[in-house]
Amino acid sequence: MSNNLEISRKKIRELDKKILSLIKERLDVAKRIGDTKKKNGLSPINLKVEKKVVDNSLQMGKTIGLNEEFSKKIINMLISESLKVQGIISEGRSKYLYGVFEKAREMMSKGDKLIRLEIGEPNFQSPTPVKEAAKKALTTNEKIGYVSSVGIKELREAVANKVNQTYKLEITPNHVLITPGGKFGVFASILTTVSEVNRLLLIEPYWPVYEECAILARTRIDRIHTVLDNGWKIDVEKIKEAFDTGTKLLILCNPSNPTGNIIPEDELKSIVELANDNNVTILTDEVYDAYTFKPFRSILETSCENYIYIQSFSKRYGMTGWRVGYAISSPETIKKMQKIMQISATCVPEFIQKAAIEALEIDDATLAMFSETIKKRVEIASKELDDSPLSYKKPDGGMYIFPRVNIEKFNSQDFALKLLSDQKVAVSPGQAFGDYPRHFRISLGGSEEDIKEGIHRIVKMIEKWQDM
Repeated sequence: MSNNLEISRKKIRELDKKILSLIKERLDVAKRIGDTKKKNGLSPINLKVEKKVVDNSLQMGKTIGLNEEFSKKIINMLISESLKVQGIISEGRSKYLYGVFEKAREMMSKGDKLIRLEIGEPNFQSPTPVKEAAKKALTTNEKIGYVSSVGIKELREAVANKVNQTYKLEITPNHVLITPGGKFGVFASILTTVSEVNRLLLIEPYWPVYEECAILARTRIDRIHTVLDNGWKIDVEKIKEAFDTGTKLLILCNPSNPTGNIIPEDELKSIVELANDNNVTILTDEVYDAYTFKPFRSILETSCENYIYIQSFSKRYGMTGWRVGYAISSPETIKKMQKIMQISATCVPEFIQKAAIEALEIDDATLAMFSETIKKRVEIASKELDDSPLSYKKPDGGMYIFPRVNIEKFNSQDFALKLLSDQKVAVSPGQAFGDYPRHFRISLGGSEEDIKEGIHRIVKMIEKWQDM
């Protein structure tokens, strides 16, 4: 028996050697393909070719009796490694975003007075009733203990009621998960929806946290690039092409961070129909929907069959530091996301959830005032940019502008660091949001005076930059 066992083990070692040798040979061929593409100026990624490779491998796996999920895992892993040897690597872009942020904090700790146009935080005060509700919850409870990881029933009911009133829906508390801010909702959504056997689709430019979470999930990231020159329009045909390769999750940020673009209703309808036809889940981040200056349609107003809706109290109610948001999806998906909460953050503190209930009761006039304030800042920033050498599209919503510097080989990362050190103005480099080295993001969270003076110093620095 032991002899037979050793023979089998020896056979496995021999097979492993053959498999690894074949993988090495495949990667060598992939590198030659990559070199040829570079030499001929071809795009490094061809989704149609990849689809043929995946389909061929899945058919082969089926023929020889391999489990389909295992076949997907193997072929996606091989494709990912092939892209790496061709120099195409999914690296997290948040380092560009938080690099400037941390440098700014360091300078301020040393006494520097800065104009902060990089931070995505409106300077609105949390409403007094919200603070009072938190205070009451803290002082009347003898114990501040754990609560359910899905969120307290009262808040989930309040969220469901608010959403049902707004969008004429019939969701229940079982469709709602209370999260530590919108960011955690994104994290839990991605980790419970995709893995190394799936693909995730991003629309550039995008908030870098999406990419970082996808990297943690070890999923393949595909991207669709949009440009300023056609108003950041999404090419729906490219989405269809990506879906054909096996996309599992599409992420939409509407209004967009960083462009402020709102997806037109007809475009959103087409995307939803494609997602339904291909069994793709749409993760929709709508945390900036309180600031919309053109017609806006939520995913909740569409016929989308598989969606995860992310919302936050941060921007809408001036509650960034409270760290409370929520996700809405099917009860099955919410249960999966709840498991991520259970093994990580445990729960959102009860007194914060009590404050969030009060926030949902804030009158529309107060919320409209926040929106009008951001809209006024958009107008002020646009007026300043109109008189500058920068190109930009006036945002449809949100609280950012994503201008372009019309200088060849401009590097916004270098510019942002130099601007911070020389002009004491912080902006977010365009590389944080995708392949946009000539762009940078301006946040409109600060005062009107800071926005005006900040853009004035930016223009001054760009004029110097042209002579460098």
